[in-house]
Amino acid sequence: MIIRTRRFLRSPLFPIFMIVFVDVLGFAITIPVLPLYVQGEFGATAVQITSLSTVFFSAQLIATPQLGRLSDRVGRRPVLIISQFGSFLALLLSGLAPGLAYLYVARIIDGLTGGNISVAQAYLSDVTDRQNRTSGMGIINVAFNSSLLIGPAFGGLVAARFGPRVPFLLAAALALFTIALSYFLLPEPEKREPKARQTAQTDPLPRGNGRKLTAVLLLPGMFLLLTITLADRVGFMIYQPTWVLWAETLLFSGRDPAFVQQAVGWIMTLIGASGIATQVWLVGPLTRKMGEKRMVFTGTLMRGTAWGLMALLPMVGPTLLAAPLIGIGGAIGLPALTSLVTYVAPPDQQGYAIGLLQASKGIGRIVGSMIGGLVFQLLSPSATLGVAAMISFALLLAIIQLPEESSAKVVCAPTNKTL
Repeated sequence: MIIRTRRFLRSPLFPIFMIVFVDVLGFAITIPVLPLYVQGEFGATAVQITSLSTVFFSAQLIATPQLGRLSDRVGRRPVLIISQFGSFLALLLSGLAPGLAYLYVARIIDGLTGGNISVAQAYLSDVTDRQNRTSGMGIINVAFNSSLLIGPAFGGLVAARFGPRVPFLLAAALALFTIALSYFLLPEPEKREPKARQTAQTDPLPRGNGRKLTAVLLLPGMFLLLTITLADRVGFMIYQPTWVLWAETLLFSGRDPAFVQQAVGWIMTLIGASGIATQVWLVGPLTRKMGEKRMVFTGTLMRGTAWGLMALLPMVGPTLLAAPLIGIGGAIGLPALTSLVTYVAPPDQQGYAIGLLQASKGIGRIVGSMIGGLVFQLLSPSATLGVAAMISFALLLAIIQLPEESSAKVVCAPTNKTL
């Protein structure tokens, strides 16, 4: 065990692990801290707060494919270092911001250089063979889930004790550490996979002529799957950026912002832990027993129920009951949705289809964060959760219309061209 640990720490896998961990940690710590930080320090409204998410995801949607193509041309290592430097600047600027405008600049920088994970995936594809690729990609999943588990609680605890700026500065220090790791320990891969193969991994907005786009969208169930994905992300992003504001206004009304940040951090850790436990122990058996379509239906129903429960009963007890449903529902439904897309698309179109799926998620995040702030500010705090729940329940009607997995697999089965 000790020998394996030493090998891992000396291998390129350790810098990759840290790159993904710090990248996601920088995002995760903002969830409980950023809304109240911006509200308390700069008097920001709900729309201004959620706009920080909007500009981040907009910049990320535009820049991620460009960073992927750049890594094909100049190499993975320099692009990863540049991306980390962008994360460092964004976190440092967030922690030192003298005004709201500086936070917008920080979020744009973070989004424009936010291709760390996709380029890290491409790097692992370059340095692993087919037999070891799954375990290599598992390192990214461990880093991603660990930071989502630690980040909210870490951000809330540090903000409560030392102030809301300190979590950003600590995350910036970690980003600086990963830059040093990458510079000294991360070699450029000897071989890079052909760009056509890497595009499926790095490009969330694939390029292609109208005929190719039409052909993919006309695959049975594909347009409906992409629409469900987009609407699902809209509902989630209506809830997520405003949830801390909802907790401060209703769940912990009258409590100190430091207490709210800490409490929300722990609740979000509960959500993350529930999701990770579900991924590790339940997703495999449930998929074999239920199939992907029922998994998507069940996951969507669970999250809609959780948001509806919190909207109707904004109290600590119901919230603690609802929180695990959000994590479990996401862990059950979201991977199954991706699997259905790969079933619908034939092998030679799967990369393009996954790119369209990622684009649908990106657009949904942008639209949802815009709507969330408006609903919170113009209607009521609980209206955001109510709207998210209604979107989820409406999606159940669409999910019922999806083709069964067996039919989808038949559609994408290879054809015998000699017939």
